[in-house]
Amino acid sequence: MVSLPVLITSGDLLPGHGELNGRRWAGQQLLKCWAQQAKGRELALANADPGQLQAIKPLLAQAGFTGSLKCLGLIDPKPFQAWGGLFIPDPSIGRWAQWRQPVGSAAFSLIGQIHTLSTPAALGHLQDLVTEPVQPWDAVICSSKAGQEVVERVLSAREEQLLQRTGGSRELLQAKRPQLPVIPLPLPEGSMPTNPIAQAEGRKALGIANNDAVVIWLGRLSLFTKLDPWPTYAVLERVARQIEQRLVLIECGPDDHPSHYQGWQKLRELCPSVQFLRLGGEQPVSEQIKHQALAAADVAISLVDNAQETFGLAVAEAMAAGLPVVASNWSGYRDLISDGCEGFLVDSRWADLTPALSVALGWQQFTGLQAYPAVSGALAQLVQLDLEMAEAALLTLLTNPHLAKAMGAAGAKKARRLFAPQVVMNAYEQLFEQLALLRRQAPTNALLPQAVCPQLDLYRVFSKFASNQTGFSEIKLDANLAQLPEPVRQQRTQLWQLLNNTASAALQTNLHNQLLMKHNQLASSNGKNPKLCK
Repeated sequence: MVSLPVLITSGDLLPGHGELNGRRWAGQQLLKCWAQQAKGRELALANADPGQLQAIKPLLAQAGFTGSLKCLGLIDPKPFQAWGGLFIPDPSIGRWAQWRQPVGSAAFSLIGQIHTLSTPAALGHLQDLVTEPVQPWDAVICSSKAGQEVVERVLSAREEQLLQRTGGSRELLQAKRPQLPVIPLPLPEGSMPTNPIAQAEGRKALGIANNDAVVIWLGRLSLFTKLDPWPTYAVLERVARQIEQRLVLIECGPDDHPSHYQGWQKLRELCPSVQFLRLGGEQPVSEQIKHQALAAADVAISLVDNAQETFGLAVAEAMAAGLPVVASNWSGYRDLISDGCEGFLVDSRWADLTPALSVALGWQQFTGLQAYPAVSGALAQLVQLDLEMAEAALLTLLTNPHLAKAMGAAGAKKARRLFAPQVVMNAYEQLFEQLALLRRQAPTNALLPQAVCPQLDLYRVFSKFASNQTGFSEIKLDANLAQLPEPVRQQRTQLWQLLNNTASAALQTNLHNQLLMKHNQLASSNGKNPKLCK
């Protein structure tokens, strides 16, 4: 068994570092899974400030980690060779491939992971996979087949542009692609309890009657980056008028923007036959309330229409809770739900005008003329769902409890088979073994140091700005920056500290000499008169 790769612990992986969303929630589960998988093995984490990583030892121990913790910084790539890989919980391995160049491209593997793919940053990272020095022993893990198709489409389009520009080799470009395995995101064990909350208990806790028909939406409410709720509301209003029970919609999750609350409320007022129960809003709900809401529901609904959705964590959670799901046949949702087995998929289509508007929308997003959320929301307005199909699916499940229960049980079984942490981490370990084999088969020159891009070698780019390539004085100075006046030292401390942290221990004495040369040349001339200019 190879070592687990070094895991970068950005803020997305640590509780309390930003508003909770699907990416951060998945990142925090990833860290727990890493700790569980390592068990008694040595575990390596990396951070811009490695000293901070000691503070998360209790979190790792709580997840089952009993081994020793190695904390690495992110300046020098050499220590990463011992671990065989660096895991980055986003698709930015192209820029990290440049960082790896000084130790050779086969020194270790780079493993990235997709989440939302529609942001300008994410699309830029995908294009980098063609132009940056990534290798076949690197990988970008795709959480769904739909996400994998997006990555492949971006790579193919970028490769085609380069071929038209340079007349290069298509085969060579494609041979340098990283691996693109499809591995779903893990769900925590708490999402798949052996003794779940009874429906009656969940309803009592939330004030819902036992004979109500209850539908749940789980996730953020965002018109711009999640879904337009009106089609869902309209379908539920039609369904509520056709069933004998009161229909309750539980909306469980945070509002993307609290200022939008009035807008949501006005839409709800247009649906008088539906009883709305809002859990969350300005703050994420607790895990206890979320589990009560899932237990109280009969059916989960997720008619998402937004390109930001790649996997569908909320759908996976609803499945794990034993709920049948009515979901849009959209993106990664079709990987999760088999139509007619764990629920129903509602057909989706792009509006006929979408191709004519697409490039102009993309340009506004790319240049910043419009912010990503606005473009994302506008694009989603061009997505149409078969609302008659959604209505029929909901009516079928709400009026046939035996079918709903059977579909929910099938979903829970599928969730355990696909999303259990141990299942996902075993798939990761198999991938790491595969990448290690590919590194061992790499050509010899892949182990040799390579030049980085000019963007990373600032001296290389700007070396000719200086008029003289040799020193001005042969006098050896004592490496004591304290001899400089206090105002000089005080204003430059931050800059010197950055240089000091960047230099290895072997270079630091010489660095201090060079800083003295910059600021103390006149004082070091031993009283000699300077030469006059001719």
